[in-house]
Amino acid sequence: MSKTVKNMLEEAFAKVPMVEPKEAMEWLNDSDTIFVDVRDTLSIQDTGKVKGAIHAERGMIEFFADQEHELGKEEMKPEKRVILYCGAGGQAALAGKTLIDMGYQKVFNVGSFKGWKDAGGPTD
Repeated sequence: MSKTVKNMLEEAFAKVPMVEPKEAMEWLNDSDTIFVDVRDTLSIQDTGKVKGAIHAERGMIEFFADQEHELGKEEMKPEKRVILYCGAGGQAALAGKTLIDMGYQKVFNVGSFKGWKDAGGPTD
């Protein structure tokens, strides 16, 4: 049987733990933690991003996360704690599941950028 988006999201949310913005803020200046915005470029231009976050669009996450690939982002290392967010939480969960499948072990979903801002999280 083929999967639906609903099935894929259920799997992703089950595999990638959620973290509250206030808890994630404690990791903001931790050198072993990276915040990753998986939204598209236009969304970031419109709203900004979490302070210090890197941009790795959902559709490119595999390439940026693979340290052996030419597009691999130096900041994205499997040993780091990765905090993902997007517009509502679904894309972050899907990206997080992908990272876990790739061997990343400390992957969290903080949900939406709006939730981060509403909780008083710093932005760029």
